[in-house]
Amino acid sequence: MNKKMLIAAFPEVAEIGRKVARALKVEFTEVKAHDFPDGEYKIKFKKNPDNKIVVIINSITKDPDERIVETILAGGIARDYKAKKVILVAAYLPYMRQDTHFVHYDSFSAKHILEVFADFDKIIAIDPHLHRIKNMHSLSSKAESISVDGVVADFIKKNFKGNFEIIGPDEESQQWSAKIAHMLHKNVHILQKKRFGDNKIKQKNVSLDKNKNYIIIDDIISTGHTLVGALKMAKEQGANKLVCVGIHGVLVNGADKLIRKYAELITTNTIPSKYSKIDVSPAIVERLKKEL
Repeated sequence: MNKKMLIAAFPEVAEIGRKVARALKVEFTEVKAHDFPDGEYKIKFKKNPDNKIVVIINSITKDPDERIVETILAGGIARDYKAKKVILVAAYLPYMRQDTHFVHYDSFSAKHILEVFADFDKIIAIDPHLHRIKNMHSLSSKAESISVDGVVADFIKKNFKGNFEIIGPDEESQQWSAKIAHMLHKNVHILQKKRFGDNKIKQKNVSLDKNKNYIIIDDIISTGHTLVGALKMAKEQGANKLVCVGIHGVLVNGADKLIRKYAELITTNTIPSKYSKIDVSPAIVERLKKEL
């Protein structure tokens, strides 16, 4: 076993952490979080970070503000106990939608959230939601992203045979849906969307073939309204089987039930759930090989 690296994963993504550690043949520890009566956290490692490259893996969602605090504290443990380098792998990194100032005096949260992780030597985010900004490095010299497009494409290739096409439910999804369609040598249809609030959208229809299967690919599935708009449009045009694939299944306010009225739902395990059939650990392994 290589003692140079320690993978420290929070419980929700411990399975990913173990797979990464096994593949790299390095040490693994699950990060333990204890709640004090007043809601504060006590974070603890089971293994010594001394003189090691410590990789902290967390999915910073489901109460993201709390997850941010526990992640910062975990990084502090590694620093205090003399880690050689401290790397954050954010399976899901929140606050990335606001990647500019949209109106006067609103927050540019994509920039400011990275400042919170200043004690980490590197911040590696899996497919962060960036639209107006093309890469993480422009936000922070410490930050970068890795894509799981290849992992998703491999899953689709193995599990979906026959004739199907890809749909991107809005312009922001194009950077995922178009790339995956290209990998699969499939046609892709990108819908245009106008948003009028968190739960109200309007999409422009595109022409689809009747009786064909479609896989709709998006990066973040939150309320599900964008996907449902695409699903309804496809159904109205006579689509056959419909499948929704999400990189990050945030799935708030019963989004999964809403989507499953029309389609099968599949996500990666960046945010583990019963729909997480696509494992992202191979993409993390490939990136961390560069650190050894």
